[in-house]
Amino acid sequence: MKKIFLLAGAFLFFIVLVLLLPSCNNNDAAVPKTDATVAEANTPPATVTVQANLLSGHLDTLWITAADFAALGNGTRITFRFYDSLDAFTLRGWTGNSNSWNDRLPDVKLLIGRQSPVMYGSGSYLGNLQISPAQYTTIRQKLTATSATYVVFGPVNPTVPPNAGQISYNIYVTSDDPSDFSPAFKYKFLVETTGVTTNPSPPKNSN
Repeated sequence: MKKIFLLAGAFLFFIVLVLLLPSCNNNDAAVPKTDATVAEANTPPATVTVQANLLSGHLDTLWITAADFAALGNGTRITFRFYDSLDAFTLRGWTGNSNSWNDRLPDVKLLIGRQSPVMYGSGSYLGNLQISPAQYTTIRQKLTATSATYVVFGPVNPTVPPNAGQISYNIYVTSDDPSDFSPAFKYKFLVETTGVTTNPSPPKNSN
């Protein structure tokens, strides 16, 4: 009987030894983390740094049909705010008192036309822009005189004085389709200027 107990004890000891050996080998193979390894693990990827940089790119020409523009009525003051459409910046406009802007949808939605060579980026102001009642009337008169079917907003280089970084737009009228993106298409509206340029809001001059 004593011999049986001794054999059983030896057998259990052998089982425990077999189970412990792989654990010991794993601990020996483990490499302790150094300070450099920990620092590398905590370093953000390069893409995070890139995403943190300021946005930059080309501004697009923007447009609205002459009929929609004229429907706003003479004596209209329009204040535009920049709108990120995910693909590009465009402008949304409100008429009347600015106190009501947050309670209603925009009265004017400019559509995106062909990309312009004008760049925006660091040092550019994406501030509100305004067309005064007198400027609106001037554009209406130009539409009537030329029978144009579109009003086009052409970006002005913000780095050229006296813009001082403020993004603004010269306004043209045309019968050329601003939504035509074909490579062979050439805009002719640049010769039909209205003489109107959007003002910063609050405006530097307003009638």
